[in-house]
Amino acid sequence: MRRLTAFTIAESIAALVVTALVMVLINFSLTALGRVNRHSLNQTTDWYIFLHELESPRHHFVLKEVRRRELIVTSPVNNLQYQLHGRDAFYLTAVNRGGYLRLLDNIKGDRYSFRRLSGERVLVEVERTNGEQETGIVQFYQK
Repeated sequence: MRRLTAFTIAESIAALVVTALVMVLINFSLTALGRVNRHSLNQTTDWYIFLHELESPRHHFVLKEVRRRELIVTSPVNNLQYQLHGRDAFYLTAVNRGGYLRLLDNIKGDRYSFRRLSGERVLVEVERTNGEQETGIVQFYQK
């Protein structure tokens, strides 16, 4: 009598378990990758919004003074003077008025600088908490 060769039930179940495990791991990897990409995109978007707000015609900021760790700007719109400084985030504080506005999150407190360029431009360099380096030039309004 000739014996037929085929998979046993145990071998078939083992193959299904391995296939299911591989599918679960692939799904987990894709989900984690999506979260990382979304977080990175959010930080990049925050950076461009931060730069746009400093140059916004709504505020009309005029550059008064540039220090390594802070900017002093004035707004002819409301005749107030503001200080931009940071720790774990960039804060815009009304000088002699109190209060603050958080403009940019997730920065390393000692890893940012402002440097005056020609005209009314300022180079802003920041290291984010995830290690990304951000660099931008802000053009302020003329006095």
